[in-house]
Amino acid sequence: MVAARRLLLPSLAFALAALAPASAAAAPATLLRLKGIGPLHLGMRPSAALATGWLADRGTGCELGGRPFPVTYRFTGPQAPAGIRGTAEFRRGRLETLSFTRGVRTATGVRVGRTTAKRMVQRYRAAGFGARAQFVDTFQGTFVTVRRRGRVVAGGFAPGPVVRTLAIPAVPVCE
Repeated sequence: MVAARRLLLPSLAFALAALAPASAAAAPATLLRLKGIGPLHLGMRPSAALATGWLADRGTGCELGGRPFPVTYRFTGPQAPAGIRGTAEFRRGRLETLSFTRGVRTATGVRVGRTTAKRMVQRYRAAGFGARAQFVDTFQGTFVTVRRRGRVVAGGFAPGPVVRTLAIPAVPVCE
């Protein structure tokens, strides 16, 4: 019995150690950067973005914005990280917007579904960005706009106190 425990403990420790790098490697995949997430980068062509295996379920974006209508894909591809929910929007053959409602975070510590709009503004300002929040009656929620060098680089939408959508460069709306 004691010999069996001696064999089991090192085996268990080895198995846990083997799993640790996979967990650490998976974490950066859900980091929403200003230029993209994982292998996806703003400006990519659809063929290159689809080749990552992160995107599937093609759809049409907002038809009210005029032609050409944007093409959208969801993060349901076989290589997409588990727990992530969002859309990638292409216009004129380039990846223009990434937006998420679950499973991502930013380098400033903003987490979709957990961070308030007020705290998102504070975190980005502390990191040297221009950030502001504004309640918009039409959408019954607060939009957070993050700027760097005068350009909009990130956004959030909070229908209550908590940010429910994070996006780069801005939260897409259909009006």
